[in-house]
Amino acid sequence: MSVTHHRKKDATREQIVKAAIQVFGGKSYLEASISEIAQRAEVAEGTIYQHFKNKEDLLFFIPNDRTNAFCEGLELHLQGIQDARNKLAKFAWYYLYFFKTNPAYARIAMLELRVNKNFQKTNGYRLFRGWLKMLRDIIEQGQREGSVRNDMDPVIIQELLLGTLEHYVTRWLLKDESWDLLEFREQTIELIMNGIQSVSGGETKTATAGKKSPSESRRLTVEPLKNKQMT
Repeated sequence: MSVTHHRKKDATREQIVKAAIQVFGGKSYLEASISEIAQRAEVAEGTIYQHFKNKEDLLFFIPNDRTNAFCEGLELHLQGIQDARNKLAKFAWYYLYFFKTNPAYARIAMLELRVNKNFQKTNGYRLFRGWLKMLRDIIEQGQREGSVRNDMDPVIIQELLLGTLEHYVTRWLLKDESWDLLEFREQTIELIMNGIQSVSGGETKTATAGKKSPSESRRLTVEPLKNKQMT
């Protein structure tokens, strides 16, 4: 099989996946049809079945593409950040930013895939969860540096952080994206960081009367890159 044929096949598959994201993200998986996806992708229905066994197989393939985009963007935004605390803050911001700028995929990931037991048996799920090692490495770095509490398993801290962010994104979706997902990002990130930070050097998590708390004096700046387009 020629290189040109492979490229054409890959391009067609990418076209189908992009169409599927819009269709699945615009209505529930059960309501969506292969016919609609084919129409949006401008291919014959039979062409879709040349690439995917059925509608579920197509749904489960979607994270392959989006996970790569997430990881590439995360690595870009983490460049130049040395300490774990600010890496974690940037991760939390980027997670919200990514789903805000990819709302159709957000609906698929949070409302369809995350609660689908069959998806958890697929390669797509392994990719979907694969980037967690990046997060766990940052948490373990923070424990070594003393900025993240080390009396908890890194996996528990990881799930605490992700659970908060996933709930935030899911609530945004269920409210029809009626508010800016990043509007309360600083408070959300600060809440998470205060929950996992270690307390050392005589610091206390409670502000005394008339004084700023340590979290207020160390408020993190995690503004998005200007004019940055996410794909």
